[in-house]
Amino acid sequence: MTSRTTTATTLAGKVKGTVGSKGRMLHFRGIPFAAPPVGPLRWQPPQPVEPWSGTLTCTKFGPHAYQLAAGFELFFNTLIDGLGLGRARKKALAASLKVANLKQSEDCLQLNIHAPSHAEKLPVMVWIHGGDHTDGSGTEPHYNSDVLPERGCVLVTINYRLGMFGFLAHPELAEESPDRVSGNYGLLDQVAALEWVRDNIASFGGDPECVTIFGESAGGQAVLNMMTTPRARGLFHRAIAQSPSDSGRWLQLRRPALDFLPAEDAGVEFAKAVVGSEPGQIERMRALGPEELTEYYQKLPLLGRHFYPAVDDEILPMAPMSAFSAQLQASVPLMIGYNSDETTLFADFMHPAGGEFYRDISVENLPPVSLQDMQEMFAVSYPSQSHVDRLMGAYPGLATAERSSVADHGCDHIFGVHVEHAAREHASSGNQVYRYYFTATPPSKKQTAGAFHAAEIFYVFDTSFPLVPVADDAHLTIREMGDRWFAFAATGVPDSPGRETWPAYDQGDPQHMVFDRPRSAVGPVPPSTGIEIMRERIDWLTELLSSESVADPLI
Repeated sequence: MTSRTTTATTLAGKVKGTVGSKGRMLHFRGIPFAAPPVGPLRWQPPQPVEPWSGTLTCTKFGPHAYQLAAGFELFFNTLIDGLGLGRARKKALAASLKVANLKQSEDCLQLNIHAPSHAEKLPVMVWIHGGDHTDGSGTEPHYNSDVLPERGCVLVTINYRLGMFGFLAHPELAEESPDRVSGNYGLLDQVAALEWVRDNIASFGGDPECVTIFGESAGGQAVLNMMTTPRARGLFHRAIAQSPSDSGRWLQLRRPALDFLPAEDAGVEFAKAVVGSEPGQIERMRALGPEELTEYYQKLPLLGRHFYPAVDDEILPMAPMSAFSAQLQASVPLMIGYNSDETTLFADFMHPAGGEFYRDISVENLPPVSLQDMQEMFAVSYPSQSHVDRLMGAYPGLATAERSSVADHGCDHIFGVHVEHAAREHASSGNQVYRYYFTATPPSKKQTAGAFHAAEIFYVFDTSFPLVPVADDAHLTIREMGDRWFAFAATGVPDSPGRETWPAYDQGDPQHMVFDRPRSAVGPVPPSTGIEIMRERIDWLTELLSSESVADPLI
């Protein structure tokens, strides 16, 4: 009989995991990679784990980080409608999502490992979950499947502090820091997890010299952040950015940008609303319980939208797009792409001018954004009126906030241009880049979601939502994507025997892999006037925000 438990040794002590029912896989859940960030460690960089004696039981997933949860219900309700399900199935799915009871805790800095039995020096894949830096968890069932490790790798899924607990910036916190900066604690959690992998993964059969980071949405942005921050340099060797979003991407620690206040100013205003304006705000907020702080966070969305990774000249020296322009990103092979219908589920409650601009998603019946409001936002976001006019011409209907135009523009603005810019600049630095485009849609003829945001996750991990039908031919694309992701992690090239060669990105003849069902194929990257205009905007923002002067702020 195969034992149902197994042990491994980390630098902090022994851990006990479980053996899969067929004896082929080992699972360790809830391994702490940093000390609990509670009490005086709230809003501090992650600290080393205190060593333990004996064997720590790591057979159950740890809690989620505290969640904002403001937009998740809207997202999933729109998804349920967009899948084209029958009435009974829609009702059952909606009910199942409502009864989900998430255990949340500040003591969330834990990771999970899934490895083949008797693994030795296998490639390591570290998953960074999405959720807008405000929600989600590495413990989600659809991330913790066996299909990738069964191919011959060690899969690691991680948690990190989110939202207000992970990214609150404040001058009093900067005074505590030897680097004189604040915020970005969730980003430092990701670095600490990678450091843990470097120091411990060999005990689980992984090769610390062959580590791939991959993530989707905010996790895709996190991948680009890890490629940007000097703190993560050398901790990974390949990177996969799936639909890297633009959540707060231009947010600055001590200067305004676009529609954002300086992150520290927003932190001061938040603290003032919670504990008053007298000095010692952080000490008083550390004395409050996490539930009370979370209630304030949920009630103050205009300030809470500033709790994201911020450019601070130290931990995140510049926005990822700026780093790629300056060729200061990590020089590793990169796979990057997005889905064809990223914002079909967001169009009704996102700001038409893009993800950097605020729209109150807590209001059920949102009034339309006025033409004047939109023109003002675009005027802030683009270098000239001629750019705005060209953009409106590229997306007919955007000026009047027509839903389809808002969705098309949002897909390109939030996702497509960042994929295009990062791919071009990384390849021009002499790095291998592999672009993809995911177009597989739900099987129902009544579906309206298209290849929606996050849809490719279920293909990469070969998992699905309960009660949601899977297309009869989806297994072909699922198998191909799993093969490609594993091959890239193992070799840096996403090719495997019997598959079409996926060419590296060439700016002179840009090609990408189009993942569809029943089959995928290499195809040219179609030119996009809108994305080209947005790339000009990125260049303009990069130059403007690199200026020493703050006398002419961008807000």
